[in-house]
Amino acid sequence: MTKFDNLLVAERIKICRKNSGYSQEELANLLGMKRTNIANYEAGRIIPPGNIIVAMSDIFGVSTDYLLGLSESFNDKVDSEELKVIQRAKTKMSDDDWERAMKILKLSFVEAFDDEDDDEDEDI
Repeated sequence: MTKFDNLLVAERIKICRKNSGYSQEELANLLGMKRTNIANYEAGRIIPPGNIIVAMSDIFGVSTDYLLGLSESFNDKVDSEELKVIQRAKTKMSDDDWERAMKILKLSFVEAFDDEDDDEDEDI
């Protein structure tokens, strides 16, 4: 990561912590670490390891992509229970039924799918 990326991650961690109403000490306790770790993350001196990013994502209710500066939307976190329901349904469907379901979704919610680079959509 570049220095700019470090500072973006640091800024997002600090903003999320403050928006969630936690002190550095409280967040550190939730993560099982020392307050100085949080201070180092927020100063951009250290990028948190993946497991800490995931834990912060859960605590703050934001996506890991947002914390890492890969997304501008802080609330694009997908509910894992919803994903499990969809995955279970997919295992029960034939390939043809799944394709039909995806076409219906894409036609019904064009804006949500408009940024895909999927050449198969051209025959819809």
